[in-house]
Amino acid sequence: MTTTLLEQIEEMRIRMHQQSRSEQDLVNALGLALKRADEKLLNAVRNVALEHELRREGIMDELYTLGSRMGTLPSSQEPLAVREDASLRLRTDLASRPNNHTRNGRQAMASLPDVLANGSVR
Repeated sequence: MTTTLLEQIEEMRIRMHQQSRSEQDLVNALGLALKRADEKLLNAVRNVALEHELRREGIMDELYTLGSRMGTLPSSQEPLAVREDASLRLRTDLASRPNNHTRNGRQAMASLPDVLANGSVR
């Protein structure tokens, strides 16, 4: 079983070739596994971005709805009911007021241009 140096070198070359092929297969498998992991991560990031956009659109819709409702009275859920005990009060007491109130009112209206021109109230 003696082998020559040339045979030993040839066996060593064959083993090295097999070893390098095996390592190349491992590197290729690792590359595919990393590629799959990258694709999964990319899909997860895209899903998170899509969910974020959907939530953002929902929030923006709510803000636009709120903005359009601002300054308006809320609509009543119940129909307005006429109260039996509600009495109509008219302002008939204007005729019974003394004339000095109307005179003061006219006086205030007459001095309105002066107030506006001067920018101050007397």
